[in-house]
Amino acid sequence: MAAGNRTSLTDSGLISRAAGALNPQEVSAGFWVGDVGAAVEAEDGQVFTGACIGGHLSVCAELGAVSQLVASTAPTITRIVAVWRDPADGALHIIPPCGRCRELLRVISQRNLEATVILGPGHTTTLRDLLPVPGWHAERVDPETT
Repeated sequence: MAAGNRTSLTDSGLISRAAGALNPQEVSAGFWVGDVGAAVEAEDGQVFTGACIGGHLSVCAELGAVSQLVASTAPTITRIVAVWRDPADGALHIIPPCGRCRELLRVISQRNLEATVILGPGHTTTLRDLLPVPGWHAERVDPETT
């Protein structure tokens, strides 16, 4: 959900927003929904959250948040975080976006390569650094060398 206009959330505030999207439910044996939450901060400061739909459907929490983002504003983000709470001990864990989510973020806006990805308390990187070779990469093979 959007959080109105420009926010000044700290990283821990954005983590809290992602945790607020958690609603874990085991809907059938081993099939969970809502057990991963994500928050994305748009370039204009709005914050959008989403929760995952697991199992064979594999709809990541980041995709839910990004879907709301593109329905409301430009597809450029400044920060992203996803979280999971261990049901065994209740500990909150920050998890990086999967490869599909990383690529989706890159494709919807090349400027997202500079977005901050929160990996842990005080531990961040850019989307660019999580993508080993962002974008289309092709090297010509010289026939004489093959």
